[in-house]
Amino acid sequence: MHLIPQSWSHLHILISVFPTVGFLFVLGVYIAGIRAGNDFVRRTCLALFALLALLSIPIYVSGTGSMAALSGNSRFSKDAIASHYVWGAAALAVLVISGVLAGIELWRSWSARRASGDPFHLVLGLAIITLGLTIVADELGLQINHRELQLTATIPDISTPQAWSHAHIILNHIPTAGIVFAIAFFVAALVANNDVLKRASLTLFVICAIFGVPTYVAGTAAMWALTQPAIPDMPISKAVINAHRDMALWTLFGLAFTGGAAWIELWRSRYRGHFSRLSLSLVLLFAVVTLGVMTETGHRGGLINHPEIVLATDNLPTDANAGVSMSLETLMKEMIWFAPWQTVHFFGYCLIFGAAFAVVLRVLGFWKSASFAAMHQLLVLGFIGVLLNVISGMLMMLSDSYRYVVGDIGFAPKIVFITIGAIAVLYFSLSNRLWNVKAGEKAPAAAKWVAALVLLAWVGVIAFGRMLPYL
Repeated sequence: MHLIPQSWSHLHILISVFPTVGFLFVLGVYIAGIRAGNDFVRRTCLALFALLALLSIPIYVSGTGSMAALSGNSRFSKDAIASHYVWGAAALAVLVISGVLAGIELWRSWSARRASGDPFHLVLGLAIITLGLTIVADELGLQINHRELQLTATIPDISTPQAWSHAHIILNHIPTAGIVFAIAFFVAALVANNDVLKRASLTLFVICAIFGVPTYVAGTAAMWALTQPAIPDMPISKAVINAHRDMALWTLFGLAFTGGAAWIELWRSRYRGHFSRLSLSLVLLFAVVTLGVMTETGHRGGLINHPEIVLATDNLPTDANAGVSMSLETLMKEMIWFAPWQTVHFFGYCLIFGAAFAVVLRVLGFWKSASFAAMHQLLVLGFIGVLLNVISGMLMMLSDSYRYVVGDIGFAPKIVFITIGAIAVLYFSLSNRLWNVKAGEKAPAAAKWVAALVLLAWVGVIAFGRMLPYL
């Protein structure tokens, strides 16, 4: 484990991503707290806004320390560093203002012993502005070290667009930093025994798990973008990439267990009317273990293209053929192993689409003789299908990752539709209005729009998945 940074650059890389992802997650929960009228949720979010503002101090100090350390290195562009510094300073200034206002509002609500007034136009508005500025600052920061992102020319049938590398860098921060905030919300919910925050935290765990799939896929494509062919003047080691891939595979399964346990508890609590202490404890255990695995995964990923954080005592791998991922690739190339998993994959899609289609039809006005709660039970079949397909899909992709991820133009849309469809299905287990729809009653108009989105997304997944052999 590499939790203690050994340089200003290392510290800056570790903590600078938290404001962006943190504001994204906290904003979502904050809006949910406002809509639910739950003051504890709003106060928790205000406290996290204030804590995020405190990060501005180590971020600024580590950033200036990094500038000083990298100023004499020709590898890093002075103009890129200057642009990142200007936008970063602006983002940190607004971050501090947002945190101060959130802290003042939190203090007022506690001292007056009343519900927080939530100056919607001020705290929420500033938080959105801060989110936008931190995104710009992060993007400019990527350009400092990741020179491959500036490459536009590709060699037909050989090289891979660097857009995959860009996507992976952005996507991997969502589950990695996101799970930290999900755990923070979850612990607060358990301590206060607040059901609204428990439901919000479980939802965040599921979202982190869903984003684990496109993150892993983009990472595989980024591997090809960095190694086939090799980029001049950029010593990228395939052995170091494989070490990162091995941990990423364990992270993917950890996220699947965490998100799966969280979704099961969301689904189960609807029928029981309360949360299970055992299930919640299991979710927390999975989340903490997964966070530990993700920490090592992130560090190994940083070693790929951040030589400034590599220590003299680090023993980097040198065998490009070693590792679990390479062994699985060799195994899955054999048809005797590939064909059974392909069968499992198709069966999983049948479960997913069958369950989603039945629930969608009820929401759209068909089968009104059944209540929504009765149809909601079918979603567990779709959940089983998702778990089957996460495992089988990743194994199948390893059999020929270049052809699947890079060669088939339909693979990327398929992954996008999976992400959209999986997140949209969460609505069915979260909406109180939809849950209360009885037999013979119509679903709310908003639910029908979500149902249409779910239907289109999973039809897109099936269509693009079926066309993979022909594209």
